[in-house]
Amino acid sequence: MPKIIIATGGTGGHIFPAQYLAEELIQRGVEVLFVGGGLDTNRYFRKDRFPHRSITSHSLRGWGLFRGILDIFRGIRECRRILEEEKPDLVIGFGSFYVFPVLVATRLKGIPYVLFEPNAVPGKVNRLFSKKALFTAVQFFSASKKLKGNSVEVQMPTAKVEKADIARAREYFYLDAHRPTILVFGGSQGAEAINNLMAEAVVLFPPGEVPFQIIHITGKTDRAQNLRSHYEELGLKSCVKAFEEKMSLAWSAADLVICRSGAATVAEQIAYGIPALFIPFPKAADDHQTYNARFVEEAVQGGRVFAQHLLTPEKLKNELEILLDPILQQKMRTALAVSQQGPQKPDLFNIILDLLRN
Repeated sequence: MPKIIIATGGTGGHIFPAQYLAEELIQRGVEVLFVGGGLDTNRYFRKDRFPHRSITSHSLRGWGLFRGILDIFRGIRECRRILEEEKPDLVIGFGSFYVFPVLVATRLKGIPYVLFEPNAVPGKVNRLFSKKALFTAVQFFSASKKLKGNSVEVQMPTAKVEKADIARAREYFYLDAHRPTILVFGGSQGAEAINNLMAEAVVLFPPGEVPFQIIHITGKTDRAQNLRSHYEELGLKSCVKAFEEKMSLAWSAADLVICRSGAATVAEQIAYGIPALFIPFPKAADDHQTYNARFVEEAVQGGRVFAQHLLTPEKLKNELEILLDPILQQKMRTALAVSQQGPQKPDLFNIILDLLRN
């Protein structure tokens, strides 16, 4: 049985696609081991589902440079032992400093490796290791320009798109079947700035005349309780939750999504064909979320982008009125549908399986 080590860690944007890929590979008879920094304590990682080994890792940003270097060397030693014990046929790296020691040890042991870069602007770790990789799989072709070595454009490993009937989806959230619906969420880590903007923007509509209903996923339980009460006081039909496991129903229920623009979110937004108002996370490395969002705005024409520091509640209210216009809605939905037509990008797991067979 072929064996693969998947190197990942950090936010859901790294963990989720790695886990989706692992599921596909395991179903096809591949043995998978996850290795990365902080996997034992990572709330996005399914520790009960996947075998894994946590290693020491450290970012070199900010203070603590000396300790960071020591931790990295410790992590490299740990990874060398893991590679000697496991003897993988291939290592797949999903970027971030959490996998840096894994990739260094992989290079030192001469084990072939593949990288996955989901963003329009590649991360530092993937840029550093791309030259010697068998190839770097990218979601956005523009990322290839900043990588060395071979690049292959692939589909983002995501949960299978399961579009539900819109009325059934809205019924799940106890919402009206025919009322315009906005989905608001901030990605795997939530986004308090988006929560606050939405809470302040709805107050600007005349009492009892908010022209939509809301599915709002806050990321935090206490914030969900507060927002639920806030919307009820305004007489606004809503479903507010801290988290939502059935995101396929949330996407299916929505006419418009207000969200960050991490790679996984953008991939799902395009796949479900829902017009978006993107508010990129302002502290994302190399401002990659802005570039992801601009791709949808300019190349796909299926969304609009606003920098967080420029978006006031007044501007958000105006944007909601513009983006819920039926004519613009149809134009954006058509553009998103067209972007899904034509030759399909290959699935990463099929490429990996071909590599293992050869």
